[in-house]
Amino acid sequence: PKVNSLWNIMKASYRVLNQTYPNLTKHCWLCFDPKPPYYEAIGIDGSFRIVDGSNPPQCRWEENKQGISLQHVTGKGTCIG
Repeated sequence: PKVNSLWNIMKASYRVLNQTYPNLTKHCWLCFDPKPPYYEAIGIDGSFRIVDGSNPPQCRWEENKQGISLQHVTGKGTCIG
């Protein structure tokens, strides 16, 4: 099977954040565009429900928005990847 190293990095990063600073990831989603290298983190303040599956209805694939790559991320903050 094909190994998705970016996905493994993101899962490991999320586990580290959950174990070291559990409140930091409480209201944050890591959202990915299906075409690499675009990805972004979006913070939310509200409740959420974990959905598993290959095509959950919350993923609005038809709404194709321009993504960003790491080289476009600037400013203050921490980037893990």
